[in-house]
Amino acid sequence: MKIVALAGGVGGAKLAQGLSAVLPEDDLTIIVNTGDDFTFFGLYICPDLDTVTYTLAGMANPATGWGILNDSFKVYEKLKKNGSPDWFMLGDQDLATHLERTRLLQAGRSLTEITLHFRDVWNIKHPILPMCDQPVPTLVDTRDQGMLSFQEYFVKYHFEPVVEKIIFKDIDQARPDKRVLQAFDQADAVVICPSNPLVSIAPILSVPGIRERMASKYVLAVSPIVGGKAIKGPLAKIYGEMGIEPSPVHVALHYAEFLNCIFLDNQDVSYGKEIEQSGIIFQATDIMMPDLPNRIRLAEDILEFLRKEII
Repeated sequence: MKIVALAGGVGGAKLAQGLSAVLPEDDLTIIVNTGDDFTFFGLYICPDLDTVTYTLAGMANPATGWGILNDSFKVYEKLKKNGSPDWFMLGDQDLATHLERTRLLQAGRSLTEITLHFRDVWNIKHPILPMCDQPVPTLVDTRDQGMLSFQEYFVKYHFEPVVEKIIFKDIDQARPDKRVLQAFDQADAVVICPSNPLVSIAPILSVPGIRERMASKYVLAVSPIVGGKAIKGPLAKIYGEMGIEPSPVHVALHYAEFLNCIFLDNQDVSYGKEIEQSGIIFQATDIMMPDLPNRIRLAEDILEFLRKEII
């Protein structure tokens, strides 16, 4: 059974790792949000792509979910002493990734080609693909600070400003690589990882050509909301600022046009009936993934369910 997984950030990386651990090489493709990408110190940085690739390569820092395990920060500390902007921490080994990515981009390589290059260098079993090769920055229009890049909103201001609107700049100019479209065409099912629907998954779905392919596939999502709180990140806060109850119901409704099933946590089973009223089925289980065994457990639960539904 061939799976396309849509992912962004730490939550997406965790489930992607679980799926990667149990699926054969030809049966999983991970498509990652690039709306978070930005340029810092002249380097092209891809936070979601790096989080997913570092995690699948076994390099990620488990304490933070981002960055590289046991990285040093000598360059960062020297930049601080020089009076440089210091709101985005870059480890020394992490810098090597951004330096090489920027060099290859300037040499004319596409972001897809570069990401697959890192996949090969780091011995990652499954292909990881950016949603597109064109820069399509996510902008957050806030009441307090005006228009911010996503990383400014998320990291510099610790997602404290009140969100009024989220914009995917130049998204109509985005084009998925042919390998992204081929992965969708060959997939038996699409799994939406427990990433933020508004800023991690929505950019992927907004790339021309992707949403249309979702309509013909069996689509399963894992809720990033547990007990009224986001597993990680600002989703629950943004929902509240938009007057939306932070619950699996509204996650399901966000994907309602193509969603077949949502996995929610056992403590949220009371939302199941309301979800089913929207024509979406649900499965309640333990969706927390603090370590690799739990990521594998959830991935196996999802695959077992999909085999029964599709075959």
